[in-house]
Amino acid sequence: MSYLYTFLASFIIAFALSPLVIRFAKAKKILKYPKRNRDVHTEPVPLLGGTAIIISFSISILLNYLINPNFYVTIEVIGLAVGIVIISFMGILDDIYDLKPVIKAGFQFLAAIATVLISGSKIAYFTNLGQNNNLVYLPEIVSFIATVLWIFMLTNAFNIIDGLDGLTTGTTIICSLTLFFITFVRPDANLVGEYIPILLIALSGAAAGFLPFNFNPAKLYLGETGAAFLGFTVAVISIQGTMKAHAAIAVFIPLIAMGLPILDISLAYFRRIIMKKPIAVGDRDHIHHRLMKMGLSQRKTVLILYFINIVFGVTAYLLSGQQYSRFWIYFAIVLILLGLAVYVLYGPLLKQAAKNGNGNSVTQEKEESEDD
Repeated sequence: MSYLYTFLASFIIAFALSPLVIRFAKAKKILKYPKRNRDVHTEPVPLLGGTAIIISFSISILLNYLINPNFYVTIEVIGLAVGIVIISFMGILDDIYDLKPVIKAGFQFLAAIATVLISGSKIAYFTNLGQNNNLVYLPEIVSFIATVLWIFMLTNAFNIIDGLDGLTTGTTIICSLTLFFITFVRPDANLVGEYIPILLIALSGAAAGFLPFNFNPAKLYLGETGAAFLGFTVAVISIQGTMKAHAAIAVFIPLIAMGLPILDISLAYFRRIIMKKPIAVGDRDHIHHRLMKMGLSQRKTVLILYFINIVFGVTAYLLSGQQYSRFWIYFAIVLILLGLAVYVLYGPLLKQAAKNGNGNSVTQEKEESEDD
């Protein structure tokens, strides 16, 4: 199967399955009710939408295994599959029974650990910042911990941006397509396994087929099933593909490509630490909340964040083909622009928190449990 056929297969299957999931979720009363203060929807919306994405992704990969002579089931693919089974099981349970954050975190760590142990995929080395070809190998335990934490963080990063209709789904499409195209232009493209672009294009197709039902006004939500699956899968693929190379550049490219979810979860942790709030307590100060407080509608906010995702993606694509020294110049410019954007969005909030001196934001919300 070509990449185009893989994308179309995932798209068509997800598009066809989504109405069936809507009917099933409504019949079983598996709905998302607007009970939390940070929720922006006003009517119950069916959950379990992630099952349509997972099934379509899995079928398209199976078709590649049966038809595509260039696709091989490697130990990396098996490790990813085991992790997906664990994370999907957790997501379905949470959509039905609303699991406690600590239980969800346990499943997420289990999925990450199982994937790393089975596949052997790890963030094992990087290039010395002062020399182009001097590899710095991480100690085995450091490599293992860093990889598990990377997967755990991204799984939750895609979850916390799932606060507006279509935001996580669209972000996944943009991020996976960005990483897909990067696999062909990076200087060390020969190090990337042939299965990596197939996984990425299948994932983007499944998310694209689901998006018409998830965009505002949403008829179907990803739920924990979909958000956790998308974050987990992108995180693992980024390690198995773009993070395996012998270059520091390759380590930073995924950080830029997935800039929005990584930035949002980093700011969430930083914000709650500064305000002396528990990490797992939700709030209405995520990036999409801040934009809506500026008077933007939900749809306009999502479109703006899509554009920001595209900017991150194009930047990552352009930087992936740069020479080592020139990369750091552009990367510094990206950091400066990000700093300015964060200051505009969160400067007033942090100033108010410092003025209050009691860890409460000016828009203090009722404490609510959230698996961030």
